[in-house]
Amino acid sequence: MSIFDFNRDGEVSSSEQAFGLGAILAALSETEAEVKITIKASTGGDEDYESMDRDELESLLEELQEQREDLEDEEPDDPCSDAYDEWEERCEDLDEKIEEIEELLDD
Repeated sequence: MSIFDFNRDGEVSSSEQAFGLGAILAALSETEAEVKITIKASTGGDEDYESMDRDELESLLEELQEQREDLEDEEPDDPCSDAYDEWEERCEDLDEKIEEIEELLDD
């Protein structure tokens, strides 16, 4: 018995195959979105920049600036999409971190 035999007639029709593959692709698509959210949540924690020394701050600043530049290349085409909103939020988060570190380095 195949997992794509939805009507349990012992045969898998092309429409059952298409429906099954579509369901799998949809599930994978949702899983990818969940992974992105999880990664974002796990890396979006508050950093204690004030406890870092100057070298650590400069290194982190360089890394964040590189991430921000890379993010520019990922800008979604549709500014009205959810993907664009998520991208914009990631940009703003990085910009805030960069600004906070720059302020600490200027002091």
